[in-house]
Amino acid sequence: MSFRTFVMGVSAALLVATAMGKDMSDKFSPRLTEQRLPAIGKVGRTPEQEKMLASRADYNIYKTLAHHPTLYAKWSPLGQYLLNGSTLPARDREIVILRMGWLCQAPYEWSQHARIAKADAKMADAEVHAIAEGVKAKNWTDFERTLINMVDEIRYDTKISDKTWNALRAKYSLEQTIDAMYTATQYQLVSMALNSLGVQLDPVLADRMPSDLPLPKLAGMPTSSRLATPRVKPIPLSELSGERLELVKPRIRDNKLPNLYGTLINHPKLYGPRAGFGTYIQRESLLPPKTRELLIMRTGWLIKAEYEWAHHVPIAKEAGLNDAEIARITKGASAPEWSEEYRAVLQAADELRRETFIADETWQTLAKYYNTQQMIEIVYTVGAYSMTGVAINSLGIQVEDGYPKMPKN
Repeated sequence: MSFRTFVMGVSAALLVATAMGKDMSDKFSPRLTEQRLPAIGKVGRTPEQEKMLASRADYNIYKTLAHHPTLYAKWSPLGQYLLNGSTLPARDREIVILRMGWLCQAPYEWSQHARIAKADAKMADAEVHAIAEGVKAKNWTDFERTLINMVDEIRYDTKISDKTWNALRAKYSLEQTIDAMYTATQYQLVSMALNSLGVQLDPVLADRMPSDLPLPKLAGMPTSSRLATPRVKPIPLSELSGERLELVKPRIRDNKLPNLYGTLINHPKLYGPRAGFGTYIQRESLLPPKTRELLIMRTGWLIKAEYEWAHHVPIAKEAGLNDAEIARITKGASAPEWSEEYRAVLQAADELRRETFIADETWQTLAKYYNTQQMIEIVYTVGAYSMTGVAINSLGIQVEDGYPKMPKN
């Protein structure tokens, strides 16, 4: 499986490899066979861990994330909405989740959702396997192929294409279309966490990722242009009232509402849980502000999310990054001026984008500078801003006047 097939040509491949950092292989790294963070046992739990785990099934994913119950509490409402409360039919939801799990080579995600797909959506083993085969597998409906294409486009191009968007909207409401997009990006984040934390399969999980198919492609930098006009128009502040106005009030500045929030409030049921998680990552996390902004801006650069980059330039300056450092983010870890710490931070963002996994060397370097909860937050920050970036790119959210432009190369 060649990285060059993704960027269409040797020259383009070399450019992308340089932009994504040093020592990039063209194959997925082997997934961990032991946990990097041990699953929390029943003895010695803190009160916060007891509270978190009391309402959760006895699975390793929860016992691993219990190392950071505060983050889990902020993220869980979004996860619960997308898994149990969204507008998607169960079958559609599981096609999206399993396809992303396959593209990210996340064994735990695949095994859990093969189980859920068979229980909730009554999918047969052959149908689950066909999700890994992709659109060429037999017996998919045209719309199910659209869902699979959507996931592939989100993973590789970080934007839903016009053709796929129009096919989604021909059947789905706007809320369903946004839910489908967020389900894919949510489970890309989950893949990053499962793979990087080394969450191991529970004994009750019987399904395994297919071993009889070629591996999917690795992700590089997107190649398509970004939208020059909105697909979904932001709702003007003057037209908001009631619940919608209350939800966006924390984001109003000088009687103006940024386009990101004016657009996402088109789906108020999703807006609340998404905003709670986003607020934690941006404003309340345990990461030093400079580290946080390096992760966000490198992610914005890698996925060509201009709005994300533009809005975080001033925030990055407040966090202590100067103009030269901000410009250097586009060069990534290969720029010699970075310290060992910040080189590892940027490398982690690259690795999470490329294969939803932080490599051992990078993980060990980060562990010199960050504690367990901060290490989890590094993964979640990249995952969260990958989610936001895909929404920016796919909904066509435009940068307001007065913000700096993202560098072209």
